Amino acid sequence: MSPKQLIGTIEQVETHQPDPTSYESEDPWETASSDLSSLGDRLRDTYRRVASEEGPSEDELKEAFATLFGAWEQLAASLSTALNDPDTRAHLKRAAGSFAAALGATITDLGSEFDGKGPAHSEEPVEPDAVEGERQARSVT
Repeated sequence: MSPKQLIGTIEQVETHQPDPTSYESEDPWETASSDLSSLGDRLRDTYRRVASEEGPSEDELKEAFATLFGAWEQLAASLSTALNDPDTRAHLKRAAGSFAAALGATITDLGSEFDGKGPAHSEEPVEPDAVEGERQARSVT
C-alpha cells in the first residue's frame, strides 16, 4: 500500500482497548487493578466536587462512617453466631451454589459474546443442588 492510499493522519485514528483475550503484554490482574484504581480516583474526585458544592460537612461524614462501622461490627457478630448453626450453614451452602451457577452462566455468556456467538443460554436453568452434586461426583472419581 502506498502512502497516497492512506486517508487521514495517525492522530485521527480512534484507539481501542486491547483484546481482552490477549494477555501477552501485561498481567490481566494488573490491568484490572489499574482500571479499578483509576475508576476509584475518578469517583472520589467527582464526590469531592459535588460534596463541596452541596454535600455534608466533614463532621457529618465522620459521624455517618462511625454509624456504618458500628453497624458493620454488629453484622459481623451476628454472622459469626449464625454460621455456627448447621441449618444456616446448609442455607449458605445452597446460596453459594446458586451464586456460583449464576456467575458461571454470566461468564459463559460473556465468553460467547467475545467469540461473536451471542449469549449462550441453556434451555433449562441449572439447579444449585445439581451443581453441588456434579462437584461431589467429580471429587469422588
